[in-house]
Amino acid sequence: MSRITRETADGMRWMLLQKCTLQPVTLVYSMVLARLLSKEEMGLMGLTAIFFTAAGTLAAGGFGNALIRKQNRTAEDADTLFWFNLGMGFLIALLFFLSAPWLAAFFETPPLCKLVQASALIVLLNSATNVHMAHYMAQRQFKVPALICLGSALVAMPLCLLLAWQGWGVWAYMVQGCASAVLSAALFWCICPWRPRFRFSRRSFRELAPMGCRLAATGLLDTAYIHARAFFIGKVYSPAALAGYKNGAQLAAMCPTVLCYMLDQITFPILSTLQSSPQKLAGVYRRYMRLFTLPIAWLCLFTAAFAGPLVRVCYGPGWEECVPYLQILSISYATWHLQIINLNLLKAGGPPKLFLRLELIKKCLGVAILIGMFFISVQAICWGALGTSVLCLGINTWATRRYMHLPLLLQLRDWLPTFALAAACTWLPALLLGKLAPLPQLTAGLVLSLVLYLGILKRTAPTALHDIWHLLQSLQNRE
Repeated sequence: MSRITRETADGMRWMLLQKCTLQPVTLVYSMVLARLLSKEEMGLMGLTAIFFTAAGTLAAGGFGNALIRKQNRTAEDADTLFWFNLGMGFLIALLFFLSAPWLAAFFETPPLCKLVQASALIVLLNSATNVHMAHYMAQRQFKVPALICLGSALVAMPLCLLLAWQGWGVWAYMVQGCASAVLSAALFWCICPWRPRFRFSRRSFRELAPMGCRLAATGLLDTAYIHARAFFIGKVYSPAALAGYKNGAQLAAMCPTVLCYMLDQITFPILSTLQSSPQKLAGVYRRYMRLFTLPIAWLCLFTAAFAGPLVRVCYGPGWEECVPYLQILSISYATWHLQIINLNLLKAGGPPKLFLRLELIKKCLGVAILIGMFFISVQAICWGALGTSVLCLGINTWATRRYMHLPLLLQLRDWLPTFALAAACTWLPALLLGKLAPLPQLTAGLVLSLVLYLGILKRTAPTALHDIWHLLQSLQNRE
């Protein structure tokens, strides 16, 4: 377990540096953009992000994770995947460039055409660095990717704000994406010692293609599902309605995505090394579940309880429609990390075909719920997201119970009491402090809620707090 703890702490150290630096900057960035751009421009920016993300997922595929999972990786495998990813990136970029006029006509938004065409360049650049990223992740070297992503964002975001202030509108966001992609690609190629050779192995491709294709299909399903709500809101309602939903969703995701991103990037390479030892794999899985539930449950439920003052402080009084979206989606994100841990456990040690089958079942359920909700209201769509999150968690825990021999009662015991405690320690202060002004309410609520939560945990779950403290010490003192 010492090696696992050391690798987890090392990964968390660099992911925390990246995310804890980037998240406050991103929050300030979005707050300023909300005041520089109109709601229609913010909605158009959200529509562009949908297609850019989908194209990037298609171009990347799942072959990077397939390379990470393979224990006896060779240089030939990496070369094969590089040229495949580059070719896919070119084809996807060309497809999006040619289909941009149709997409603009579908949404009845002419400016969307050139924005989608410009995003094709970003897709092509990102496809040239996917294997470089996998090279570091497979060796569990998290420092370089974290620093490159952080540096690229810190350069591109101020550029976007400057251009938005100069009146570039939504094109400021597109310039930011292009600048970040160019800088990331240049840094990966300059720093990473690996260089592709001009060869393509059919044997390597046949070995990696089954898992890679399944993970690619799963990633595309997940991306399409995540952005389906924004897609329908932008089409059925308006770009302004989409802007309100996106701002609420961004605030809801801000806190949990820091830890969940780390969890996803770190746990899969580590769990993959334990695939030959199911008992140890299950033990590490349970430890991750207990460890990450402590902060994520409190962060998400605090955001939901204090949604009103949070929106008024961050975006101003003109964005009040975000409040119910933020509350519902924050509760939905409170179980996201449990789904990530379950999925990474199944990817690392479960049957290869199971992962894609589960994703198909969950996405079909989610789409059915979305179709039933999107003509009612934007708030109904958010309620559907919460219901889908609960269903997906149930399906994931059923799969780990059946295939990894982890009883459902054991899993519930690891995280359900923490959720109940976090709910009590966040909503009670929100009720007591509801008459204060937004900023004092947020400040006093943060202090009171955190003191209650940590104080009760110290008496009822000292072992869990000890694990958190031990990990924090590991982050400071690398063995």
